[in-house]
Amino acid sequence: MMKKLIFAIFLMLPMVAGATDIETIKKKWDTKVISNVPTAGLAIMLERFDMTWPTAAVGDVCQVMQMGVSKKVLDPDDGYTVEVDAKNGYVESYTAGSDRQTMSACVWRRSNGHRLFAVVVSQPVDPEIEIACFYDYDPQKHTLTPEPEILDNIRPLFPTAYMSFVLPKTGKDLIVIEYSSGFTYKRIYKWNGMVPVYDRTEKEALDEDGTSPMDGGGPDMSFPVKYSGTQPTISDFITAITSQEELCESMNHLVNNWKNRRLGRPLVKGATLNLDERNGYCRFEMAFSPNEKSYVEFCYWNCKDGKHKLVAQNTGYLEGNKPIETECTGLQFYLYDNETRRLTYASDYDLGTSIRVSPVVTYSLPRQGKDIHARIHDPKRIVKILMRWNGQKFDQEQIQ
Repeated sequence: MMKKLIFAIFLMLPMVAGATDIETIKKKWDTKVISNVPTAGLAIMLERFDMTWPTAAVGDVCQVMQMGVSKKVLDPDDGYTVEVDAKNGYVESYTAGSDRQTMSACVWRRSNGHRLFAVVVSQPVDPEIEIACFYDYDPQKHTLTPEPEILDNIRPLFPTAYMSFVLPKTGKDLIVIEYSSGFTYKRIYKWNGMVPVYDRTEKEALDEDGTSPMDGGGPDMSFPVKYSGTQPTISDFITAITSQEELCESMNHLVNNWKNRRLGRPLVKGATLNLDERNGYCRFEMAFSPNEKSYVEFCYWNCKDGKHKLVAQNTGYLEGNKPIETECTGLQFYLYDNETRRLTYASDYDLGTSIRVSPVVTYSLPRQGKDIHARIHDPKRIVKILMRWNGQKFDQEQIQ
């Protein structure tokens, strides 16, 4: 009994002796290069990370790894356990349900002789938060250098959703999970020898108890486009998009008015719809008052591979003439496959349209031409960005 008590106190030491709160690590982890990392071993890299950014969860795991055991139950009451898979370069801690921190970490071998080291730390309360940190290990310099650009390409599908990282215990795929409106969205990132690269998204409904079975796949996050004739029109794309269940609240006005238009009914008061079928463009506006309105634009481009079309949706909200950023505003892209006749959600980061700034950004889709115009509403000035379509993605440049 005394040994168990001493061990429990020992496990609490990292939290007492200067543990760093996760919110601070999330803000600052990419500002420090970790030096004096003698080997590419998972244990030593994790130890150096914990010396730089100490947490209760990582500290516990480091102590268990020093014991040389593959599994250790640290607290039978809540099932707090550490499992180490040294062969596959993976370690994790978990509980059966408690308020304590947990973590996971892994190592990938890079094609240039370096290693990619990843650490994920989760905290269920005060606040509920999860962070992921990625580092390049240089065997010549013996350093761990932050690579925040990996996270730059892994952004939430839904701004209000909780995003969770599943590091590969077996295999090499990174999985990012989000839960939104009764569905689980599982994004799979394939290892290309240097970094995890987006491959696909799988969507599945949550069970009645609010859980989601993650042991099987799920349908791709795509949906069909129904049309007559040889090619779909902008109207066909809008009909397919507005028929989906998972839409932002600001889309409700468009959904209802688009349905009215298809049925030959008048639009509701305050709504206007400008449809240019020939140029593949549509703009819907909903005026709530003389000083408040929202808008949604649609257009599409033919891809140079001859097999796909790229469909864009631009949503905005104005109070007076001032743009307001909400969880629903901004760009959304869909890739249409001519063969399968399906639209699939596409990443703005992969397409080159991401603008990572804190001021509000507004966009204008092309009714004529092929380029997107963006405006960064800095408090001191408007910065204009031109996004040129090259048949595959967009190239950004600042303009006067």
